[in-house]
Amino acid sequence: MDLHAIEDAVESVSRAYAAKFDLNRTDEWFMLKLQEEVGELTQVFVDLNGMGRDRGLSDDDKREAFANECADVLAHLLLLARSQGIDLPRAIEAKWLSWDAPPTSDEGAAGHH
Repeated sequence: MDLHAIEDAVESVSRAYAAKFDLNRTDEWFMLKLQEEVGELTQVFVDLNGMGRDRGLSDDDKREAFANECADVLAHLLLLARSQGIDLPRAIEAKWLSWDAPPTSDEGAAGHH
């Protein structure tokens, strides 16, 4: 599944969740939900790396919780970007994947990237 398809699916789930629980998904809501999820990711990272109190979770439980929170953060980042009219897959291509482009003949000859 590509990132645009994931974004569409996440939007559909979020919209249904908001309708079920009568939530108003404002710009602020999208931003605050992302922050909430980053906080939860931080907590499970602390647990996963043995830096917090023992919560009685197995290593597998900790790893699963970390994976789930990573998914939550990505989903809410996609929702926030979409709410602001940002095509996040395109932005990632422009910002990050441009570094993966082969050097042009001028760059290769000069030894610069």
